[in-house]
Amino acid sequence: MTIHICTLISLSFLPHQHLEIQLDPKTHTLVGTTTISDCDEVSVNAEGLEVLPTTNGKIRWRAVFNDDVASGERVGQIHNFSVDAHISENGVFLSDWAGWYPTPVDSEGNPIQRTISMSVEPVDEWTFVGSGNPEGQKWVTPRPVDGMALVGNKHVVTKRTVQTPKGDVVISVHLDSSHADKSMFYLDAADDYLQLYTPLLGEYPYEQFAIVENFFSSGFAYPGFTVLGPRVVGMAPKSLAPGYLDHELLHNWWGNGVYVDSSNGNWCEALTSYSANYGRRGLEDGEDAARTYRRGLLNKVSLDPTLDNGALSKFGSADPSDGPVDRFVGYDKGAFVFMMLEEVLNAGTDIKDASQSKIWPVLARFAKDNMGKAASWEAIQLSAEQQYPERPSGWLDPFFKQWVYEHNVPVTSPELKAVPPQVLETESGKSWISIDPDYKYYRLFPKRQISPTIAGTLSGTTVKVDTTEEVLQDTGAWLADVEDGKNLLLIGDAPIQEHAGLLAQCEDLISFHKNGFTVGGETYEGDDLAVLHTMNHPTNDGEFITVFYSVGDAGWERLRFIWYYTKDTSVIWNANETLLRRVFEPSGRLIHGSAP
Repeated sequence: MTIHICTLISLSFLPHQHLEIQLDPKTHTLVGTTTISDCDEVSVNAEGLEVLPTTNGKIRWRAVFNDDVASGERVGQIHNFSVDAHISENGVFLSDWAGWYPTPVDSEGNPIQRTISMSVEPVDEWTFVGSGNPEGQKWVTPRPVDGMALVGNKHVVTKRTVQTPKGDVVISVHLDSSHADKSMFYLDAADDYLQLYTPLLGEYPYEQFAIVENFFSSGFAYPGFTVLGPRVVGMAPKSLAPGYLDHELLHNWWGNGVYVDSSNGNWCEALTSYSANYGRRGLEDGEDAARTYRRGLLNKVSLDPTLDNGALSKFGSADPSDGPVDRFVGYDKGAFVFMMLEEVLNAGTDIKDASQSKIWPVLARFAKDNMGKAASWEAIQLSAEQQYPERPSGWLDPFFKQWVYEHNVPVTSPELKAVPPQVLETESGKSWISIDPDYKYYRLFPKRQISPTIAGTLSGTTVKVDTTEEVLQDTGAWLADVEDGKNLLLIGDAPIQEHAGLLAQCEDLISFHKNGFTVGGETYEGDDLAVLHTMNHPTNDGEFITVFYSVGDAGWERLRFIWYYTKDTSVIWNANETLLRRVFEPSGRLIHGSAP
C-alpha cells in the first residue's frame, strides 16, 4: 500500500519522521502513529501493515509480528538471519530493514534518508533500545538514516559514563537476569575498546553504546547499539575475544556512521573485520598475533578455494547481475586487503608500534570526511592517497584494481610476483625458496603448507564414534549434519585405537597413555581433560584426520563446542577451562624442482 501525504514545506530540508509505538508482547501486536515533516510531498510505503483511520497528517497502523525464531537457529552459528520482526513475551526484535512501520520512499521505491525520532509506550518491567541517541523517553538519530530498529525485553540494565580522549560516551548493558553477573565484563570491555579506538579513528559517532542481550542467536549492529545472542553473552569473558563485541562497536563508525554506497560493493564488513578482528590483535598483542591471524585467513581459503568466488567490489553490490559473492570475500579477504594496504602505506617507515601505523590516520580521515554520508571504495582510495599528498593522484590504482575491482586468487609458487606498489618478500637457500614468510600477501598455499584444522576435516568426513559413550546422545547430535567425505573424524577411545597405526605415521602426532596424552611435545594428565587435535593425512595430500578424546566423563561436554575451533590444530580443555589453543605450521619452503 502506498500513501501520499503533503505538508508543503521547502524541499531544501530532508524529511524528519517521528514514530510513536505501542507494543503488546502477549499478542505479538504493534500499534503505531507516525508523522513526516519538512518535506513537500512524499510517498509512504506501508506494505503488509494495516493502516488505520488518520487525521491531521498522521498515519496510524497496526501489525502482528511473529517470525519463526526456532527455524533459523543453527548449531555452531552465532547469527540467526531468518528473523526480521518478532514481538512476543520472549522479547522484541524489529530490525531496521523489516518494514515494520510506514516508510517514506522516493520515486523508485527506495527509502528516503531522513532523521527519525521514536517514543515507545512503557511496558511493565521492560526496557527498550532504538537506533540513535536517547533523549529522555525518545530515541533520535543524530544523522539522516534510511531505517529505525527497536529491541527490548525484561532486562537488568547497568550504565557507565566513560571519558574517552574524544568526549564522553554512555555505555549501557541490558541483560537477562540470569546473565546479570556478566554486566561488568561488557562494561569494562566496551570502555577499553572506546579508549583504544577513539584516538585512532576520532570521536565515537553516537552518545551511547548499548549492549543488548537478544533472545535468539544474534550479533547484529545498529546505530548506537548491538544485540548479542544469549549463548555469546553467557560465555563472557571468553566471548570478548577480538571479533565479537569490538566488531559490533566499530560498526558505529563503519556502516552506521559512514554509510555504504553499494554501487561497487559493500566495504564496511571488510573494514570492520580489519579494525577489530585483526587490528585489535596487532594493537594489543603485537606482531606475532597479527602474523598468526594473517596465516589463519590464508589457511582458511587454501582449505576451500571456492570460498573466494568473486571480486570484492561485487560483495553486497547493488547490482543484482553481480551475483552472490561469498561472505569470506566480504569479511575475510576484504580484511586482508586492508592488511596489504597497510603494508603499502607503511613501506619505508619504521613502525615500532601498531598504533603508529599509517593506516589509522587514513581511516580517521575517511571517517571525518564521510560521516553521515554514503561512501564507496573510491572514497577509501582517496583517503589513502591523501596520506602521501606529494605522490600523483591515482598512485594506488594498480592496488585497488588488483584486489578490489578484479577477482584475483594467486597461487603460491616460485614464479609468484606482486603487482606494484606491493612488494613480495622471499627467503631462499641453495635448494629452496620461501615465498612471503610473514604472510603479508594474499595467496593460496600448496596443500603441504596448509595447517591441519577441523575446518578441513569437516569439509567432508567419515565419522567414527565410540558409541559406548551415552553422552553422545546429547553432545553429538550435530554429527548427523556432517557431510560425508574422505577425511577422518575419530571420536572416543575405540576409533582412535582402531586407527593407531595410521595416527603413528602423522607429522605432529598425538599419543595417548593412562590418564592423559602427549601433543606438541607436551604431556597432559588429569581426569577432566579433553583434546581436539587435527593432523595432515600421512600419505594422502589434502586429507585430514581429527581426533576428539576425553579422559573422563567431564570432558565429553566439550564435544558440542568443537565447531568454534575451526582455526586451531589442537585444543585442550580441563573441564570447562581451555588450557591450550595451538596451530601447527608446516614448513613454508618450496624445494626447487618440486611441484608446489
